[in-house]
Amino acid sequence: LDGQIRSKMDGKLWQLPAEVYGNIQSVRRSDSDSLNQITSLLLDNGYRQTNLLGTPGDFKVENDSIVLIRRAFPFPDGAEPQRVLRLRFNQNKLNVIEDLVNRRAVDEFRFDPKLIAMLQSNNEDRLATPLHQYPRLLIDTLLLVEDRRFYQHDGVSLLGISRALITNIQAGQTVQGGSTLTQQLVKNLFLSNERSLTRKVNEALMAVLMDARYDKNRILETYLNEVYLAQDGDTQIHGFALASQFFFGRPVQEISLDQIALLVGMVKGPSLYNPWRNPNNALQRRNVVLKTMLEHAIIDQKLYDLLSARPLGVQARGSINKSQPAFMQLLQQDLQQQLGEAKANNLSGARIFTTLDSQKQRAAERALINAVQQLKVKQKIADLESAIVVADYRNGAVLAMVGGVQTQYAGFNRALRSQRQIGSLVKPPVYLAALSEPQNFRLNTPIENRPLTIKIKGSADWQPRNYDNKFGGSVMLLDALVRSLNVPTVNIGMKVGLDKVIDVQQAMGWDQIKIPKVPAMLLGSYSISPYDVTKLYQVIANEGKKIPLSAIESVYQRNGEVIYQRAFEPQQVVAEEAAIQTLYAMQQAVERGTGRSLQQNFAQYRLAGKTGTTNEARDTWFVGIDGENVTTVWLGRDNNGKTGLTGASGALSVYREYLSLMPPTVLNLPKSDNLQWVGINDYGSWNCNSSRTIPVWTDKNQNFCASASAVVPSGAAPAAATSLQDAAPSDVESAVERQPSVWDALELQQDSAPAPVEDAQPSR
Repeated sequence: LDGQIRSKMDGKLWQLPAEVYGNIQSVRRSDSDSLNQITSLLLDNGYRQTNLLGTPGDFKVENDSIVLIRRAFPFPDGAEPQRVLRLRFNQNKLNVIEDLVNRRAVDEFRFDPKLIAMLQSNNEDRLATPLHQYPRLLIDTLLLVEDRRFYQHDGVSLLGISRALITNIQAGQTVQGGSTLTQQLVKNLFLSNERSLTRKVNEALMAVLMDARYDKNRILETYLNEVYLAQDGDTQIHGFALASQFFFGRPVQEISLDQIALLVGMVKGPSLYNPWRNPNNALQRRNVVLKTMLEHAIIDQKLYDLLSARPLGVQARGSINKSQPAFMQLLQQDLQQQLGEAKANNLSGARIFTTLDSQKQRAAERALINAVQQLKVKQKIADLESAIVVADYRNGAVLAMVGGVQTQYAGFNRALRSQRQIGSLVKPPVYLAALSEPQNFRLNTPIENRPLTIKIKGSADWQPRNYDNKFGGSVMLLDALVRSLNVPTVNIGMKVGLDKVIDVQQAMGWDQIKIPKVPAMLLGSYSISPYDVTKLYQVIANEGKKIPLSAIESVYQRNGEVIYQRAFEPQQVVAEEAAIQTLYAMQQAVERGTGRSLQQNFAQYRLAGKTGTTNEARDTWFVGIDGENVTTVWLGRDNNGKTGLTGASGALSVYREYLSLMPPTVLNLPKSDNLQWVGINDYGSWNCNSSRTIPVWTDKNQNFCASASAVVPSGAAPAAATSLQDAAPSDVESAVERQPSVWDALELQQDSAPAPVEDAQPSR
């Protein structure tokens, strides 16, 4: 028995779970956030609004200021103590941040990140916490209720056994146990719940041996972290520290006296006194513990009356390790890829810092639920599904991911795993490939928009059509993308070449996607996941620079040793000028094209976007880009049935709902020394007196207008230049070039899949 004790207590006591945290958020004076924004951020990070500051995690609002006690936390780059801060606002904008302890102004501070999950714990979760970090009142209450002579007995209390025996005889049933904390710990660590004399004898012997070998405080600390208090699905919740997070959503150091009484009372019967399952039992048991505290002068009568009248104060039933299941699946995939299978499966006790933004995650979940429910009613379709991915395109951080309408379902993750036809989402990279050849294509290049037939050897002729079945003589390249016209897109793609288009798409992030080399690929006839779609659009939003998407920021051992630190070097995979012009065209698509329904409420943000709809409206898509994030939304049915919706009426509805909950930032078109703004008329010809201007790539240092600026300004385009200079001959030719009408003679060896169509606006 002694050998068993020493082997466990001196070795690896528990398979500690890896603690998973959301992203570390900062408050910066320069951001000028409003008082409501900061209040929302505090609440989202588990802080409590109070009238009187008492513990870390408290904050109060006073007129035009917020005072808070920031919690201590072992940040990846070093532990920080708690801080007392005052945030002053002027005209509802953050103006000053004061450190009240050091009595100085600071430019920023960061929040302790929120615990969002636990991993790899052999179905036992706990937050191993040192004894000195447990509240003294919790320890005193526990000893008072469970083992008053803990510091006097030698592991077994004959007095306690006698007292329990007398009480049980008087009651006619077992109402009180005589086991010490040491005996309870021994039973939990080494023995079963078998009711036998042998087990009780071993329990007593091992308790005496443990008490002889180990310090009382070591035994108490182990008990506080080992005691079983709840069940979360297949996972057991052990220890007061994790139970506090599980039931109250806050660290154990910050819970109130009545919450301490509830947790201590649950030791007697975690299932019987579970506050979610048996709230009446839990309330009665809590008040019994409070009464014991009153009788032993830990609290007075006035405080007892106040605390015993309170509700249980538990949070809505949730899960400590199954929230954000779609994001967690991505995280586990990234851990396997970045650390390797062996190391990823051995992260016991590690701290994993993720990119998850809990505000954006919650907004994405609510938006999906709300919008899909409205569409279900409107379309009379009960099985509509949707998925969302939100990423920061400047650093590749995945901020939110929702895998389906059942947002907390840990099953099939549509955002990461679902392969669906992408339709017109394929068009921006096709146009980008064309714009990478400024000698052949500019935004004002006329493109044929006539009925088109492509002959394919061994298959029926393919005749792509526009969504509205309308055609015209020609259309500017810019307007073809804005209106999501199919025939001009095919003409552009065939002129550029399928090989070139595929090379561009693979360079932008679709290197693991099987892209069929057939004309129908130009209209998105192949299937991709929402996550992979986001990879490509990250490049467009980030001026042609590719950054791998990731859910991990860093991974640390408990001793501070670095296991993994995300490092990224942006890779320029497509021409910056082509990416910026494509992004401008996507802004125009929101301003006056297929995404224009966003203008009603979000015109001031100058958003960029692209809709996508596949054949018979089976899949609807929307990708939206603001000043920081790229957001991909898919909406459809798992059985691939018709929805009766388009990208504009389906997926865009989810994105619009998301923006109403999480307002975007302004998208200022990036600058480039090789782009200048030049005026054009309604037909696309150069007209430097026109108020309509487009960004033009001066690949040969052309000077289209003498006074045209060589730099793209932030925000709106500048006024048109005043005079027209002679362009190089090749540019003049390309400006008036029509696509050759030789497609009827084209023969290809590959089979062609049916092409999706798009919800383009009617031709003018």
